[in-house]
Amino acid sequence: MNEKQSGGRVSIGTSSLILIFIILCLTIFGLLSLSSAGSDWRLARKNAESVKGYYEADGLAVEFVAMVEEVLSRYSRCADDEEYLRQVKEELGSFFQEEAAIVRTDIEMLYGQMLHIELEIDREEEAGYRILSWNVYHSVDYEIDQAIPVWTGE
Repeated sequence: MNEKQSGGRVSIGTSSLILIFIILCLTIFGLLSLSSAGSDWRLARKNAESVKGYYEADGLAVEFVAMVEEVLSRYSRCADDEEYLRQVKEELGSFFQEEAAIVRTDIEMLYGQMLHIELEIDREEEAGYRILSWNVYHSVDYEIDQAIPVWTGE
């Protein structure tokens, strides 16, 4: 009878260990999945903020271009180019660069980015200007830390 009881206990012990191992594995995989889902959620929120920031800046840029277009159309009847550029400079102020006949501005976005708008005044164009640049750039220079702390044995 002793032999039968000891044989039964080994079977129950082995199956219990396998069951505990399986539960442990499932718990670890579940926690890893939860952690990954949390990271994905934070990344998606950050991406949504970035896209929202871009479109807000883009809307401000469209308003700026509309303002420039209104100013250019207001003085488009001037026959003399010098008078036209002088009046446009008076109206636009620091946005206008007279030497190149360019209107430019930078609109701040999130995470140190800027939306750069550059328009060239061209009276031959229907709108009175031509878009030279409409792009996003990083206004903050950052340096990536490439130092790896390695123990040298000292």
